[in-house]
Amino acid sequence: MLDKVRETSVDEDILDFLKYVYFGDFSNPIEAASRRAYLDMNRTLRLKPLPDDVRLMLRRKVNLIFAEELPKLSLKDIPDQDSFDSWHQNVSNQMKRIYLDNGVVFTYGHAQKWLNMTIKYLYMLEATSFDEVFEYLHVPLDNYVFDIASGNLDIERPKQPWSRWDDYDHQYLAYQKAIREKILQGSPLRWEFRYWLKVVQGIEKD
Repeated sequence: MLDKVRETSVDEDILDFLKYVYFGDFSNPIEAASRRAYLDMNRTLRLKPLPDDVRLMLRRKVNLIFAEELPKLSLKDIPDQDSFDSWHQNVSNQMKRIYLDNGVVFTYGHAQKWLNMTIKYLYMLEATSFDEVFEYLHVPLDNYVFDIASGNLDIERPKQPWSRWDDYDHQYLAYQKAIREKILQGSPLRWEFRYWLKVVQGIEKD
């Protein structure tokens, strides 16, 4: 079963070193996870007209949203999949508004990549296990995941790049639901953890 966690013993000093190399200062886990997730997403954003101080201000506003919203990921606020999906869309809408109000084209594709990777990185940092809601978490969508889902789950590869997706229900959520329907055991994010690495390693070998 995919959700069976494969545990190993690791020197804590080595683990902290690796976390610092990848995330930088992680004394504030949400900011550290968001910062790294932003780097995964921002190359698809057109920010050239904006001064650096404005760019930083926009990122800080998103971090404030994360600081308020991410602690809600518990059974108290998220009792089922539909609740998580609604929460996710609400947070994505808040993120979009921040950038659109400053003249930046910011799609649901951008929002999902930033938000989903932040959640994934928080899990990697062991800031939280998300145990109560892990099965509801979304897969961060990108070209690697499209390749994995096409080869492993027989889901047709989208023709439009993920960064241009701007229909939450009919593009983004529909794709997440397709993944859920195809995964017979375990959770989507655990599936992504396992297969993403295999695909990347295969590409690097080629």
